[in-house]
Amino acid sequence: MPESPIKIHFFRRHRTPLLLLGVLLFMPPLSLLFQAGTTDSNFCGAWCPRMFFVWREGMTFSQFFLGFARSFMGVILLVGILLSTLFLGRYWCSHLCPIGGTTELGSRLVSRRLKIDYSPVPAPPVRYGYLAVYLLAPLAGLGSLCCNYCNFATVPRLYGAFFTPADLAYFFRTLGWLNLALVVFLGFLARGGRGYCNFFCPVGALDALAAKLGSRFGRRMRLDAERCTRCGLCLEVCPTWAIGLEKQPCIDQLSCLPCGECEKVCPENAIAYKKAAARGRLGRRAETPATAVASSMPGACGGPGL
Repeated sequence: MPESPIKIHFFRRHRTPLLLLGVLLFMPPLSLLFQAGTTDSNFCGAWCPRMFFVWREGMTFSQFFLGFARSFMGVILLVGILLSTLFLGRYWCSHLCPIGGTTELGSRLVSRRLKIDYSPVPAPPVRYGYLAVYLLAPLAGLGSLCCNYCNFATVPRLYGAFFTPADLAYFFRTLGWLNLALVVFLGFLARGGRGYCNFFCPVGALDALAAKLGSRFGRRMRLDAERCTRCGLCLEVCPTWAIGLEKQPCIDQLSCLPCGECEKVCPENAIAYKKAAARGRLGRRAETPATAVASSMPGACGGPGL
C-alpha cells in the first residue's frame, strides 16, 4: 500500500498570502504595524532592526546603549525573530519579512530566461564576510553601511515612490540608483528572488546563526537521504539554494528557510518539517546520512560552511 503524502503545514501551504500580509503590515502606504506602535512609517528610527548593534568610531558605551533605546521596537523585533528561529526555523524570513517577500514575489513575475542563477556562489563566506565589514567599517572610520546600503530602507522607498515625492526623488540620486540596482539584480532578477537575503542582509546573517544553533532541538526542514532519488525538483524551487545533492542529499541550515517549497514538490516524501532524530543509547544523536553530512562537511550544501 503506497504511503500517504506528508501533510503540508498550514503556514507553508499559504505562504504567499502571509508574505502579502507582511507587506501590508510593514510597507507604505498602509504600514499598519508601524502606525499602530509609533509615528514611524518604515524600518528606520524606532523600528530599525540592524543599526542599534553597530559600534561606531568614537562612540561611548552610553551612546551605544542609547541606540538600543532609540530603536526599541527594532530591538524587540530582532530578539523576537532570533528566539522564534531557535525553535521554529527562519519563519520571519520565509513567511513575514516584507523585504525578502517583495523581491521573491516580484521575481515570480520575471521570465525564467531573464533570471540570474547565483547558486554556484558559496553564500556563507559572502554573507559573513559582508557582516564583518558591516560591523567593522564604522570602527575603521569608513562610514556606516547601515543606512547607505540598506534594503530595509530601499524597498519601502520603492513602495513610497508611488505616493511620496521625497521617496521618488531618492531614486534620482546616485545612492538611490545603486540601491535600486541591488534590489533588481539580487532580488527581482535572482533565481528564487532571495539573492540579497542570502548574501547581504545582516538580520538574515544573524538569523541563520540562530537557525544553525537551534537545529539540534528545533523544527527544521529535514531531508531523508535514503528516500531521496536526486530527481532535482527541490533544487528548482528552493529560493536560497540550500539543498545539496552532489555528494550526499542534505540541507544547509545556514541558508534554509522553512518555506516548504521543496516539501511540496518532492515525489518521494523525502523532505519534511520536523525535529532532529532523538538521541540513542550512547548519547549521540541518531542522524540520517543527510543530517550527518550537512553538519560535518563544509561545503556539502550550497558552498563552504561557516
